[in-house]
Amino acid sequence: MIKKFFAAAVILAIALCGFAGCGSSEDEIVLNVFNWGEYISDGEGSWEYTDENGNVTEIPYLDINKAFEEYYAQKHPGKKVKVNYTTYASNEELYAKMTTSDASYDVIIPSDYLIPQLIDENLIQPINRENIPNMDNIGEKYIVEGLSYREENGEKTYYSATYTFGKVGIIYNLTLLEQTFDDFSQEEFEAEGWKVLWNEKYKDLGILQFNNSRDAFATAQFAMMKEDGYTGEKSYINASVEDEGGRELYIRALDMLREQQPIIQKYVMDEVFNKMETGNAAIAPYYVGDYFTMTWNCEDYELCFFYPEEGSNSFLDAMCVPTSSRNPEIAEEYINFMLSVDEDPTKSIAAINAEYICYATPNMAVQQDEVYRYFVENEMHERGYELLYSEDSFNFEEEGFVRLDEGTQQYLNECWDRLKIQDSGESSLVLPIVCGVVAAAIIAVIVVVVIRKKKKEKYYQD
Repeated sequence: MIKKFFAAAVILAIALCGFAGCGSSEDEIVLNVFNWGEYISDGEGSWEYTDENGNVTEIPYLDINKAFEEYYAQKHPGKKVKVNYTTYASNEELYAKMTTSDASYDVIIPSDYLIPQLIDENLIQPINRENIPNMDNIGEKYIVEGLSYREENGEKTYYSATYTFGKVGIIYNLTLLEQTFDDFSQEEFEAEGWKVLWNEKYKDLGILQFNNSRDAFATAQFAMMKEDGYTGEKSYINASVEDEGGRELYIRALDMLREQQPIIQKYVMDEVFNKMETGNAAIAPYYVGDYFTMTWNCEDYELCFFYPEEGSNSFLDAMCVPTSSRNPEIAEEYINFMLSVDEDPTKSIAAINAEYICYATPNMAVQQDEVYRYFVENEMHERGYELLYSEDSFNFEEEGFVRLDEGTQQYLNECWDRLKIQDSGESSLVLPIVCGVVAAAIIAVIVVVVIRKKKKEKYYQD
C-alpha cells in the first residue's frame, strides 16, 4: 500500500512539475564561458558622463552575461540560453583544464602564446566571420597572423577575436615607500627598471612575483637584456634552447629568480589585488589594466605604475571556440555580442565592458567613442589614456610572447618546477625525509632481530 502511494505521489509530482515549468531546463541551453578572473562586467556599480553642455548621463555597468541571455531570448523567440561563467588564474590552468578534465567549454579567452598551441593540438576550432560581423570593429594592429588567423593559399582561416590587449609593468605603493625611506626618489626608483624586484632594500615592504612561468621568467629576461646592453632583433623572452646560447639564457634567468626568492613575499596571480590594495605588499609586476582597478579600490595609499625602459611584455587576450563546444554557433553569437557597440552609451556592450575591466580594447569603434574617451581620461585615471593607448603601451611584434617550440617549453617547465620546489621548501625536506625512512627501516630490522633472538633463547632454555 505504501509503495503504491509513493509511486502515485511521484507521478503526481512529475505532472505538477510539467505545469510549473520544472521541465524548462530541457529548453534552456547552457553556454559555458571560461575566462580570466572577473574580466567581464557583472553589473555592479555605474559611472557618470558629463557632456560639453553639462548634461549628466548615468552609465550602469551591465551584467553582460545576463544581457546576452535577454538578447538571445528576444532574437530567438521560444529559446533560452544560460551563461555559465567560470574563471581561471593563468593560461597554464586553462590548458590543464582543457586537456585533463571532462569539462566542455563554448567560449574561452586565452592569451597570445597559448593560442597557436591550441590550434596545433586541435583544441579550438575555426570561427565563421560571417556569424561575427562585429569582428570588423577590431583594429588591424590587433589582428595577428598565427594568433587571430592562419593563411593558406591566400585564404585566411580565423581562430580568435581579440578581446583585450596591454602591457606588463611595475605597480608600487608610493605612500609606503616615501614613509619608509626619507631619501626616496621616484625617478631613481623607476630608473632601476625590473631590477627593483631584486633590490633587498624593499624586502620588508613586500615584493611580489608572478605565479606563472612565462611572465616570471620574462621579468628576469628583460633585466638580463638591460645588463647585457642587448640591441638584437630577437628578444630573450622568446629564446629557443635550439638557438646558440639559448639554453644558457634560461639558466641565467633561473639563477636570477633563485637569487630573488629570499626577498620576495609571495608568488601571486589574483592575490595581487588584495595585497597591493591593502598595503600588505608594496611592489609587484602586473598587467596595466589591473593597476587601474587597484587604484579604484585602494583608499589609504597612492599606487603608481611604470613600464621599465628596458622593455616589457605586450600581450593579447582573444575569444576562441573550443573544438569540444556543444554550441559553436551560439558561442559565435556571444562573441559578436561582446564586440557590439551602440549609439546609446548605456547599451554599448563593448564600451561598457571595457570601462568595467579597465583593459585596453582593440575595438576601434570603442576607442574612437567620445564617451569612452571621457571615461578613460576622467574616471579611470589621469594617466589612463597614456598608459593604455600610447605608442609605447603595445608593441606585440617585438615584445609579445610567441609559442615556444616543444623542447624549449619543456625546458622552461622544468626550470619553473625546480624554482617552485625550492620556494616551497620541498627540496630542503627531501634529505631529512629519506634519512628518516632509512633510519626507521633500520630500527625495525633491529627490533625484529632482537625479538627473534630472545624467542630462540627462551625456547632453548625451556
